[in-house]
Amino acid sequence: MQGQVREIRIRDLIVYGILPLPLIAGIWLVGCLVFLRIEGIPHHAVYIVAGVLTYLLTKRFAIGLVLWYKAFAPMDVRDACRFTPTCSTYMIMAINKYGLIIGVLKGTCRILRCRPPNGGEDYP
Repeated sequence: MQGQVREIRIRDLIVYGILPLPLIAGIWLVGCLVFLRIEGIPHHAVYIVAGVLTYLLTKRFAIGLVLWYKAFAPMDVRDACRFTPTCSTYMIMAINKYGLIIGVLKGTCRILRCRPPNGGEDYP
C-alpha cells in the first residue's frame, strides 16, 4: 500500500481516547450515590442504566485506542498493511457496525490475516 496520511484530529483523540474514562467513573459514582441516597428507585434500574452508558463509553474508548495507534504508530508499520481499508480503519468500522466485543474480534482476526498471501479489499 502506498504511503498513508495521518488523518487523526486532536479533538478525536481527546473525545474518544481520554474523555470516556472519567465519564465511566463518574457514571458509576453517581449511580452508587443515587442508589445509596434515594429510596424508591429500584437498584437494578440504576445498574442497567449505568451498564448501558458504560458499554457505550467503553466502545468509544476502544475506538480511541485505535485512533491513538493511528496517530502515533510508525509509518513503516502502518504502511505494511496489505488490505484496503487498513486494519486500524477496519477495526473502527467493525466496532461501529457490530459493537464492541464482536467488532474487536473481527478486527483482531483481520490483523492476524494481514500477511503475504492475503490482501485486497476487505470491508466488515
